[in-house]
Amino acid sequence: MADDQIVSDLLVFIRTQFLDGDPAGELTDQTPLLAWGVLDSFKTARLVGFIHDELGSQIPPDQLNASNFQDVRSIAELVRSNGGQAKAAQ
Repeated sequence: MADDQIVSDLLVFIRTQFLDGDPAGELTDQTPLLAWGVLDSFKTARLVGFIHDELGSQIPPDQLNASNFQDVRSIAELVRSNGGQAKAAQ
């Protein structure tokens, strides 16, 4: 399912770019990214770039808020609602 692929693509990006590969395997699609300090403004900007470049979704500035970036599941929904697709589906 493409939706699961979006979640997977986001998890891989966050693990490799922000969590040194997540060796303890703690990141899930429901991990509170902001509360745990996984995302800050700089990392969110990098993530938005990945979403645009790799998933084909342009996130409007008015949708760059904490509720849309609380966990991978909410980010995946944001990607889908803005026309994004999983890499494998493109």
